[in-house]
Amino acid sequence: MAAACEAVELAAGDVLMSPGVPAAHAFFPLDAIVSLRMATARRHDGFEVALVGPEGMVGIPLVLGAKTSAQRATVVKPGAAWRMSGTRLRGELRAGGAFRARMHGYVLVSLTQMAQGVLCTRDHFVDQRLARWLLMTQDRAPLQDLHATHEFLAATLGVRRAGVTRAAASLQLRQLIAYHRGVLAILDRPGLEDAACACYAADRASYAETLGAPAM
Repeated sequence: MAAACEAVELAAGDVLMSPGVPAAHAFFPLDAIVSLRMATARRHDGFEVALVGPEGMVGIPLVLGAKTSAQRATVVKPGAAWRMSGTRLRGELRAGGAFRARMHGYVLVSLTQMAQGVLCTRDHFVDQRLARWLLMTQDRAPLQDLHATHEFLAATLGVRRAGVTRAAASLQLRQLIAYHRGVLAILDRPGLEDAACACYAADRASYAETLGAPAM
């Protein structure tokens, strides 16, 4: 894998894939986090459908033989990654073996995560969904506080800014998180897991069942 990739540094805000634009590379984050978003009529910045960190890769359309993506892949936490050309990726997949099996498994868990997110958006309260998102993000960046404005969280969760304010205040009141000037710190992870909806546990279970390990 290392011989087929080049090491790159991803900056916050970098767009790795855009809807309708031919994708030249796949990315395997090492400590960066990438948000996959779908454009909507109401939000130009899109609605988040998945997070990708060191557990995964950006470039599922290339794995499936497509040249473009319907999603925008934007770096939300800077860091290092491996970058592989689409041509080399297709060659590695044709060769079969463990790499292809792993990629196919990751496609399956990613589709499961996206489907779970649809149910989560429809059925659960904003504070539960915020708790789930915070846990998913900490899984991918376990040693760092999270930097996220109300506007970013509102776009990510597909709610109004006031909804994020109320949800964050609820979690703070229960002393599960601290949130000040766009910096989020998880104070009580077991408590936050209890506050999250069942979708978080379902996400981790899908990783464990298909790939032999939870998301992180």
